[in-house]
Amino acid sequence: MHMPEAAPLPDSSTEVARAVRALLPGLRRIGSLTAVLIAVLAVAAGVLGVWGISLLMAGTDAQIPILGAAVCGGLIYWAHLGMIRRQEGMVMPVLASTVGLTYSKDAKAFIAGLPQRLLPKRGIRSGEDYVYGILGTHTIRMAEVKVETGGKNSRTLFQGLVAQFPNQVAMPAFFIALEDKTRPGMFFGGDLSTEGLFHLRDVLTDGRRYGIWTSWSSVDEPPALAAVIDVLTHIETHVGPGAQLYAATSNGEETHIALTHGRNLFRVGGMFIDENDLFRDVRGALQDLTVPLTLAQTLISAEAAAVQKGA
Repeated sequence: MHMPEAAPLPDSSTEVARAVRALLPGLRRIGSLTAVLIAVLAVAAGVLGVWGISLLMAGTDAQIPILGAAVCGGLIYWAHLGMIRRQEGMVMPVLASTVGLTYSKDAKAFIAGLPQRLLPKRGIRSGEDYVYGILGTHTIRMAEVKVETGGKNSRTLFQGLVAQFPNQVAMPAFFIALEDKTRPGMFFGGDLSTEGLFHLRDVLTDGRRYGIWTSWSSVDEPPALAAVIDVLTHIETHVGPGAQLYAATSNGEETHIALTHGRNLFRVGGMFIDENDLFRDVRGALQDLTVPLTLAQTLISAEAAAVQKGA
């Protein structure tokens, strides 16, 4: 089956380049307004900081100015983050449409529908950069997802990509996960729950050990499952070295895959962005859009392998 390929790198003659260039004034306006806001907040933080230091030197309570300076610092961070989100929200739908996909910055609905077993069970889930579309006869949905413990000393339990892929052929139900993520700890269970499942076997891949779990207790492994496991546990050879399988689960009707990824995808924008900066970011984002396309092709190959093995 033919899969869409990444859009060509934009130049002055392409339609995507003209569409992106038309967004540049709006992107600059967002950047300029953010720069003014950050400058004001930085001055306020500096004034409050100097006031706090003078109070401390005088032996007076400096809690209010120090707290105010900290609040200004937090607002600077959120102002910059909000700027990038708005700029990406303008550019990415244009780029995604060039490869037949739809892009949304908000991924809340996608996150809410994910299987509980796929990601750490006790973490707070958040996500962005929701990409979806129909590729051939297959539907692919993908988003960047983060799971954190929350609280004052929040710890990241998972950060990467999660994809949903409805199966077009009958697939055996299964669960694959890094073995150390399912291993019970001293005080808590593992990050990923295997309750109610039966351990089938382990797979060792490039120094990583994955546990294979199923919902049935038969000792006979379905022939199709081995082919699917082989594709998924070597998924970085298809998607790229920056991604590794974290966990995958299938109920026989649809498959969900979680991949850890080495960086944040689809980064576009900046405070003082010019045309060269914008087109550099666009080239990177177009390359990042090959990830869901390649992932879809990998999952299709897993289905094909399952059909062949099960024949």
